[in-house]
Amino acid sequence: MREKGENWAALVARRSATDRRAATNALWDPSLIGDDVWRQIGVDPATLSSDIGGIDRIDGFKRCGGHDHLRLYSIDVWSQIYTVDDFRRKEAGAAFVPVTIARRHGLRYRPVFDRAGDHCNLIFASTLGSFSIEVLRLEPGSAIAPLNRAIEVANIMVPLLPR
Repeated sequence: MREKGENWAALVARRSATDRRAATNALWDPSLIGDDVWRQIGVDPATLSSDIGGIDRIDGFKRCGGHDHLRLYSIDVWSQIYTVDDFRRKEAGAAFVPVTIARRHGLRYRPVFDRAGDHCNLIFASTLGSFSIEVLRLEPGSAIAPLNRAIEVANIMVPLLPR
């Protein structure tokens, strides 16, 4: 209901925030992934966090991730209300390449800001938006390329992602 003096833009903005909050609550939570799975992909469960940039909650996203014992790679799994097409628009200029992992079609891309080639993102559609697996190479001398590391991780993680 519109309150006296409230303009239409304010009403839409308030409702959009409410809708984003409700949609975020409905997302699958990557923090439900068991420690045994994180260990299997080489992530130290003691390093896991669901914070996003130090903030507990950002509407539109749920995240869980950490790094390996040697601090060579950081790995994050995201669930978000944003679609694959939303990411294509956001990452204009990035090359999106089709991938199929565990019989699930998705895309891989390197974020536009990544000049050194240390990132690899894999994104898969979901009924509520999308899922992402992000690998960041923390140590430039690491032998395994981020793309190869992301595929290793995805082969284990993708079957766990809801359809």
